[in-house]
Amino acid sequence: MNAAADPLHAQWRLTVVVFLAVGGIGLLFAGDSLADQPPAKHSHERHQHIGDQAAEEIRAAFQTDLTEQRHALAEQAMERLDSLIADPGASETTIQRSRFDYILALRARERMADLVQAYEHLLSDGYTPPTYVTEAAGDAWLHQGQPERAAELYRQVLADDPSVHNSRIALFYALLEQENHADAARIIDDLVQDTADQPGSWHWIEARTTAAMARAYGNQLSEAEQRLEAALLEAPGNARLLRDLATVQRWRGWPIQALSSVDAARQEAPDDVAVRLLRANILADLGHFSEAGTELESLAVENPDNLHVQRDHEAWQQRRRWAVNIHGEYGESTGSAIAQFGSRDRAWGMRLNAPWLGDHLQPYFIFNFSDATFPEGEADYDRLGAGLSWRQQRRHAFLELHRNRTGQADVGVVAGYQWHHGDHWSFATRYESFSTDVPLRARGQDLDGRKAEVGARWQAHESLGVRMNLSRLAISDGNIRWSALVAVPHRLRGSAHHVTEGSLDVYGSRASQSGGPYFNPERDVSLTYAIEHDWLTWRRYQQSFSQVFVLAGGSYWQDGFGANAIGLARYEHVWRFNTGWRLRYGVGVSSRVYDGDRERRLDGRFLLEGVF
Repeated sequence: MNAAADPLHAQWRLTVVVFLAVGGIGLLFAGDSLADQPPAKHSHERHQHIGDQAAEEIRAAFQTDLTEQRHALAEQAMERLDSLIADPGASETTIQRSRFDYILALRARERMADLVQAYEHLLSDGYTPPTYVTEAAGDAWLHQGQPERAAELYRQVLADDPSVHNSRIALFYALLEQENHADAARIIDDLVQDTADQPGSWHWIEARTTAAMARAYGNQLSEAEQRLEAALLEAPGNARLLRDLATVQRWRGWPIQALSSVDAARQEAPDDVAVRLLRANILADLGHFSEAGTELESLAVENPDNLHVQRDHEAWQQRRRWAVNIHGEYGESTGSAIAQFGSRDRAWGMRLNAPWLGDHLQPYFIFNFSDATFPEGEADYDRLGAGLSWRQQRRHAFLELHRNRTGQADVGVVAGYQWHHGDHWSFATRYESFSTDVPLRARGQDLDGRKAEVGARWQAHESLGVRMNLSRLAISDGNIRWSALVAVPHRLRGSAHHVTEGSLDVYGSRASQSGGPYFNPERDVSLTYAIEHDWLTWRRYQQSFSQVFVLAGGSYWQDGFGANAIGLARYEHVWRFNTGWRLRYGVGVSSRVYDGDRERRLDGRFLLEGVF
């Protein structure tokens, strides 16, 4: 799980209160507000008065949770500091103080690129910035996608004072964005120990929420949830803890629980941008698209410089754009069973999703082609179609019309309906009047078929579920094939870069009549166990490269032919180019038995999907 993709982490990078910065101002310019003091009679006193006013505004900017107010205060401070820096009568001490404070004002205003430039100018002009300025520069480099440089600056701060809380937290995130999860975890776990005697304090809560989310980023969601719930026992009703808990619950597949937690956080902090943003995303998960869209639009207008708000708003805007899914497969088979399934089989297809119509409707277009060579010649499916999808409150219905361009050109209909019940159960039904599940060889004999199926899924959490499916395929030669599948997917191991999952599948089918010009076992059963290992080999923010390994084995029994071993191995690459585009490709080899004859097949597959 990518820390850069986490709403809490991204929001932290933009709006965390820089207590060191505020503390630094206080140390330099301690005392009550000078706003009510009379105008200074001398230039030095006037400069001191303007600088103190700017310091007060920067302090107030960091203390408010309201983005608009924070930005306004920071801009007022920058105007005062600009006048001091440009004043030819200002002393060197005044200019130095003003340039340091200007860095903090830029941090409060979230002008990170300008902050980096101003900090580099400080260094080139021979200044030695204090630690609070160095820390603010580290925040800017982290925001600019340079975690290596940010980590150097945070380490400089900690070298002067190892107890600085904010820099320890910030260094954790800088290491995380370098994919150095081990060192990041050590830093935050040390901070948890160092704040153990401060239960309920801001530092105590910050350390525990960050440590919990470190586990979540490392695909250890159960432990993350347990840590947050334990912290809530010590600090009940804390908005930050509730917000993080809602995030973890969402990642575990429990949007209803997540909404309850984020609503509790909203009661405590109704204006918190991160809480509002998380709630909008959860509402979208639950299919409350109108409410989610309204909130995301408002947040985008109110927070034009908030990187995470703008990114989530851009993702929401993808509903107004076209999306494409292109997939293909080519296989070579050996063995006597190729007479049943063909040799040199090919398949490719495309689905083009149109922009959404309003909040709930989305048109789409499809093209699917598959063919293979049999002893009696070639057979294919070659169809075009269009459909309309409707989604609302975790219910999904669709209707699709298509027509085959070769052979029997009848119009086909596909219709389906899916719905959720609570956080754990979901159900689906589907009907196809002209199903491509009719074997290609049967298609070559001018046969077609209708298919109806029902399915149910129970998902405990991200690491355990059960899927059940029952289908009926009625082929036009009078044969009716019933089939059933029960699968138990489960996670075996999860870490920051490695996820291993298994699935135990039991499948069985039965035909109303035996024989026919296609593979048609009267009864058969298979029992297989598959292991899939996903290795996140490289990642840099939204770009990543993964390697996927799949091994499966089991037994297949066919009435009249007994039981035989079956197996599969696959190797794939997955490239994510950005939030919109993904490419997956790989090769596989399998061994199965049909009517007692073993078939070995080598195949290649690819998938390209994106938004444009």
